[in-house]
Amino acid sequence: MDNLTLLLSNVGVTAFSFFVAAPVTLNAISTFGVQKRFARAMIEEGVIEEEKVRQMERKKQLAGVLVSLLVLCAIFYVASRISFGLVCLTVALALGLFRYRKILQFNSLTVKRFQNTYRDEYDADRLNRYVDKMF
Repeated sequence: MDNLTLLLSNVGVTAFSFFVAAPVTLNAISTFGVQKRFARAMIEEGVIEEEKVRQMERKKQLAGVLVSLLVLCAIFYVASRISFGLVCLTVALALGLFRYRKILQFNSLTVKRFQNTYRDEYDADRLNRYVDKMF
């Protein structure tokens, strides 16, 4: 029974690291990179006002960093208490970061996150023209 508990614990750490910790971490990183660049491009295109971006950007960056730190600390704590937990954590997190790397790229996901962040604050027609031109 002890081996089964260890196996299930490591499977839980691995799954959580791959499916939750990696995407949350990449999303927090993307708020400082690709999402910030996209918001600047939208300001230049006249899609949204700079003041609205400044208000939301800081809140979103702070929330992303806090949530990802909380998730990473929790999973690291749990993994450090289990035999081979840190190995499972490291491998799953590395594979998850590789698998979900598109979060850091300029793509349609960036547009969706922009739309979700700035609901009812942007000019939809200009955004659609920009998306049609760039994608």
